[in-house]
Amino acid sequence: MNNIEQQTTCFTHFPSFLKDDASEACLVRIYPHSIGDGIFHLPQETINIGRDKNCHLELADQSVSRQHAQIEFSENRFIISDSNSCNSTFINDKKIAKSHLTSGDLIRIGHTIFKFLSCGHIEKQYHEEIYSMMINDGLTNIPNKRFFMEMLEREVTRSQRHQRPLSLIIFDIDHFKCINDQYGHLSGDIVLRDLCQRIKPYIRKDELFARYGGEEFVILLPETNSEQALSFAEKILSVTNSRDFIVENVSIPTTISMGISQINLAQTMSAKDLIQNADKMLYKAKNNGRNCICVRSK
Repeated sequence: MNNIEQQTTCFTHFPSFLKDDASEACLVRIYPHSIGDGIFHLPQETINIGRDKNCHLELADQSVSRQHAQIEFSENRFIISDSNSCNSTFINDKKIAKSHLTSGDLIRIGHTIFKFLSCGHIEKQYHEEIYSMMINDGLTNIPNKRFFMEMLEREVTRSQRHQRPLSLIIFDIDHFKCINDQYGHLSGDIVLRDLCQRIKPYIRKDELFARYGGEEFVILLPETNSEQALSFAEKILSVTNSRDFIVENVSIPTTISMGISQINLAQTMSAKDLIQNADKMLYKAKNNGRNCICVRSK
């Protein structure tokens, strides 16, 4: 999504004068990822958000209308309104025409997702959000690659030290570029997010489901051998295929391909080895026609 990477947004650094007052609020950009310049202080006046250079909050994103939305302060509350934009404004994944904002609300405008923060201890909320951004993916709300790699190193070491099984699943969405090209990048984002929401209930507390990059995901399964990992992967494949993804009343058929590797306790293996083995199986699944699972034997 090159247009996301090129996006620039005008933000100020965190204002030191914020008080514990309902009239003090800010927007924190959680997607695309940004730390240091990803905060916009909301003044007690109407501001415009859009692609136009004259907007108070400019978003250089072709999926954003020139005058996309506005936020006003009225009766001690912040209110957001859609300005008849082409791609609509969403609060917590619901399309809105006008809505009061509550601290913690997620605002989606084009490809950008903001979190609205207000009321007491706003500075503490901000720093907590920054920490969350460091370990979580803002779009899918699951752990990011950085957090996954830290956990993988730890689990590989533990597995080898205690001679306990450990498996890794890598999967991605088949023909995801075609989804973006045919239905648009915004629809592609929704498919990514909805796929994660569909899978998350099946992840146990000691397991890790993370976004590895783009449309590629990983599931780390401690205390799990390759046979058990295959059974789990089959369940995930079935959940994905159970129904199409619906975006703006349009049905988008979506399948995934999966590769599985297990740590070999008879020899020293690194986290990199485990990833490479699973990745090879993913490519084998692709070559076998997609929408299937391949497992690396010991």
